[in-house]
Amino acid sequence: MSQRPFVIGVNYQTCPSGLRDKLFLDQEERAAFRKSLIEKDIKECQIISTCDRVEIFGFHLQAEDACLTIQKKLINHAPSSRSQADEIFFRRYDDDAILHIFEVCTALHSQMIGEAQILGQIKEAYTDSQNDHCMGHDLDSLMQTAFHLAKRVRTQTKIGEGAVSVASASVKLAKDLHGELSNSRGMIYGLGEAGQIMLDQFNAAGMHNWMLSGSSRRTERYAKRLNCHFVPEDDLEGKLVNCDILITASGLGRFLLDDTAFKILMEKRRYKPLLIIDCGVPLDIDPAVDTLDSLFRYSIEDLERLAERGQTNREKEASQARLMVQEAVIEYRRGLAEQDGIPALIGLREHFDKTRQTVLQEHPHLDATEATRLLINKLLHRPSEALRAMAADGSDADIKDWITVNRVLEQLFTLSDYTDNTEETETEGE
Repeated sequence: MSQRPFVIGVNYQTCPSGLRDKLFLDQEERAAFRKSLIEKDIKECQIISTCDRVEIFGFHLQAEDACLTIQKKLINHAPSSRSQADEIFFRRYDDDAILHIFEVCTALHSQMIGEAQILGQIKEAYTDSQNDHCMGHDLDSLMQTAFHLAKRVRTQTKIGEGAVSVASASVKLAKDLHGELSNSRGMIYGLGEAGQIMLDQFNAAGMHNWMLSGSSRRTERYAKRLNCHFVPEDDLEGKLVNCDILITASGLGRFLLDDTAFKILMEKRRYKPLLIIDCGVPLDIDPAVDTLDSLFRYSIEDLERLAERGQTNREKEASQARLMVQEAVIEYRRGLAEQDGIPALIGLREHFDKTRQTVLQEHPHLDATEATRLLINKLLHRPSEALRAMAADGSDADIKDWITVNRVLEQLFTLSDYTDNTEETETEGE
């Protein structure tokens, strides 16, 4: 009996963020959770725990029982989820589980289709399971297939291209204008939530040289915490001369600098390109600056349009990626079927050979004709009795099995040339 793949857990589609936070497992908790599963004889598993999902991939002979055990343990970790367990937990088995794992690894199941972060998180979970001896042959084979599939989807489609958020659109604009960002310098004025998101996204893109400015004392304290230089408002124009990117997020209801000030600034910069990301609501930068050479200003509305365009493009690429995933599931299943067939063939060969030896030992003096006739009868005796029993029983299940076995036998031994005109042959018992 072969092990079966399964997936159990919650994600952004089934579970509200508040409950997902409580079900979240940090690195130490994941290690303890894997150990507890091994003690319950669930020895092939890996845990994906992110802000969007807490899911366990695995293999087990009794997949349904394994999922129920895991679900109980997750509920014990977050007792407040107990009352909503039937609604928030999902379980997948067999082909549905394989499809789910492939879609997660290829970022087709992500809130932001095509995002690259999830694959890195899954590979980290894979390594952790290896280190804790939870990565058996079946799960390892499935995950390796998923990793190769994710790479093919990335290289053969454009699912990962195009900005799909305001922050990622800003980074793309900056790269288009300045190229590699590691040597670029930036200024953030007003570190509200939007400014924080922008800072995190640019840091992730490799740009770490930032100055912070603003009227709030919190911004100055935050600059010290991030080891960034704090710029007083009075010195803002002077520092902007050497900046490549200006991000504003104050929304004070007044323009930080008017178009005349920016004209003087650009002259001092010798018209070196300056990208301005204006996240202020209302605007922080006077739209009149758009007439200045080498100055590129984008508002939140501009960035949202770029992000929406990127999402549309990714959705188009996702249809091709989904076809690749569906084909991969079929191919993977075909490979499993071939592997499952090998032990059966070995057993069948051993059975045939053992029967042959028995015939020769019991009838050592038979000629070839009689010996082969007796061998055939012995080999067909049990299958014949089983087929007769299925047909005689008459239940729907047995009739279906009888029809299926006959079709399989016809395919295995190419019996179509014989079945129409062959009379039933009585067989001897062993």
